[in-house]
Amino acid sequence: MKKIVLYSFIGVLGFIVFLLTVLLNYRPHVPQLEKYGIEVSLPSTGNGLIVQFTGNSNILISDGKTSILTDGFFTRPSVAKVLWGEVAPDESIIKYCLDRAGIQKLDAVIPVHSHFDHAMDSPIVAELTGATLIGSESTANIGRGLGFPEDQMVIQKSGETIQLGTFKVTLVKGRHWPYPDKELAKKLLNRRITEPIEPPASAFEYYEGDSYTIIIEHSEVSFAIHGSAGFVPNILDNYDVDILFLGLAGLETMDGAYNDNYQMHVIDALSPDVIVPIHWDDFFVPLKDGIKSRSLLEKVLQGMDVKKSFEMVEERNLNRKIVVLPLWERLNVSEIRRKD
Repeated sequence: MKKIVLYSFIGVLGFIVFLLTVLLNYRPHVPQLEKYGIEVSLPSTGNGLIVQFTGNSNILISDGKTSILTDGFFTRPSVAKVLWGEVAPDESIIKYCLDRAGIQKLDAVIPVHSHFDHAMDSPIVAELTGATLIGSESTANIGRGLGFPEDQMVIQKSGETIQLGTFKVTLVKGRHWPYPDKELAKKLLNRRITEPIEPPASAFEYYEGDSYTIIIEHSEVSFAIHGSAGFVPNILDNYDVDILFLGLAGLETMDGAYNDNYQMHVIDALSPDVIVPIHWDDFFVPLKDGIKSRSLLEKVLQGMDVKKSFEMVEERNLNRKIVVLPLWERLNVSEIRRKD
């Protein structure tokens, strides 16, 4: 009898593991990824104003002389480490990704906020590329925990503009996407990192800090990097941009009223000609394995649905161009803006 119970338990456990594995590795089809894909690329040494996407909300903008990277999150720890263990920057992975992207020197690394999937690697990326780390006090405390030099960090006030080469950079404090999970929201949102974080540490110690829309202005074109699907009414009304990098993660879990307000106070306010969706990929998948959309497990457990989030943006922006950037490729801004 005991053997029957034991074998039954092992069988049930095995089935659960098998089911979770299938759900974790199956990716629902997202037709928009092909529909809006762009393949025109330049050699990694190409001159002119370029952008490059390296996963999540990592965006490189460079004119050949000055280069700015948002976030620089490359380590991508596993789900198990994030939920039940500790996380830390992996310098070997970071170096691999920088080399794969052809990034040797940066002038600034700017996290959109201080959660681990945005700012955890930022000080290491800045150190390896000689960049200034720009952001909030929370981001500075991530840098301090890694021994990053104080004189290479800038704590920038919301609405303040700084000049980086030919670029003007403004950080506008906004709001993170409001987690439907109340306990998770209580742990991670509307909290600042007040002491240096010395990794390895729990992913839940990387509090939001301040969430920014990063406005980058150049004589040829202006950009906004809006890394999280949150908003503050009217805060972006005084800014207009040509290209908006729009955070999608979690938008599909919100109701119609939230979606209308998000798009009104971010997309309509900034009035871009081109929308480039970001923060749609599964950031638990190592970048050496390519870029992949969210798993079926995330859809079942959290309602994450990349196809639905794209559809919510599509239906309100029929007169705007939508572009999905390929991983690693450097693209001329003129190609992104080109009217089809």
